[in-house]
Amino acid sequence: MQTINIPVPSDVKGLIFDMDGTILDSMPLHHDGYNHALARYGIHYPRDIFESRGGIPTRDTMSIIQEDYGIVNFDIERALEDKKAFVERNLERTQMIEPVFEIIKDYHGKLPMAIGTGSNRRVVNELFERFSLGQYIEHVVTATEVTQYKPHPETFLKCAELIGVRPVDCAVFEDGKPGIQAAKAAGMKVVDVTKYL
Repeated sequence: MQTINIPVPSDVKGLIFDMDGTILDSMPLHHDGYNHALARYGIHYPRDIFESRGGIPTRDTMSIIQEDYGIVNFDIERALEDKKAFVERNLERTQMIEPVFEIIKDYHGKLPMAIGTGSNRRVVNELFERFSLGQYIEHVVTATEVTQYKPHPETFLKCAELIGVRPVDCAVFEDGKPGIQAAKAAGMKVVDVTKYL
């Protein structure tokens, strides 16, 4: 089996990671969760559109879907609950993305690290427990703690503040376009992990 090496910029003082699609291979599960929730409306949410919106919180994405498809009588609260319940019931489908996890293990205790994710705190807590991420990463900023989401830089700026590193001295590991835009807007170095996986 070939080892995949993802480069870490040498001149950084802190590392920030997106979670879904970067540390954890959870994007297929989230995509299936959307389609499960939207099935009652006869909607199939295409994978490419889903991926282009990676990092945007579920509530905002559901609102966009409602507009895109002109769904009448859309019960967003039920759709959100249906998606969340589907994801929580199927968390065992989530796998660690090993090349990224290797970076986390290699830099543990060497550089401060944080996770900046568009997921909500409850799901993050469950995944942290399942994968024992807390032993490596202490600081996490979720959609629950911010008012503006990726591609806005607030998530990553809060991460930098929590780890005590200037944004310009941080590297962000991301897989989604909104997250990459957010990291650049924050003035941080960006590693697009999709180029290596």
